[in-house]
Amino acid sequence: MKIENLSEVFWRKVKYVLLFTLSIILMYILQTKFILKVPIMDNTELLEAINNYEAIIEKQTEYASRVKNIHEEIKTMEFDIHQVQKKDEINKKIFNVRSVFKENKMNSKYFFGIQSANILQIYFDTREEHSSMLKNKKIILDNLKECKANI
Repeated sequence: MKIENLSEVFWRKVKYVLLFTLSIILMYILQTKFILKVPIMDNTELLEAINNYEAIIEKQTEYASRVKNIHEEIKTMEFDIHQVQKKDEINKKIFNVRSVFKENKMNSKYFFGIQSANILQIYFDTREEHSSMLKNKKIILDNLKECKANI
């Protein structure tokens, strides 16, 4: 008898648990479908923006390597020797770095081209001025020694 009562109580509890879980599941489905709307977003704009930023980053790395190469050329260049063609080539390369801003319709994301070109131009000009200053200093010292020798 105890077994029959036990099994009857047990099956009542199982029925209650099943009914309770079924009602919870139905309430959840009703709430998510009709009451609480889950927003659906269109990700195409976001993906397009991410692709644009990736393209910009690729261009930045490409131009960074170009700037490094131009910097090395300026660093190894001897300004004591009159090298008009070499100077023109370097100025042309600097202009090409600057033109990335204009090629992309003056988009502020490509302003790195102008900034790096300005820095390269300043570096080029200061190296040239420094070289000419050292050359002039040497000429003045030679003239001073010659004047001292004549006195």
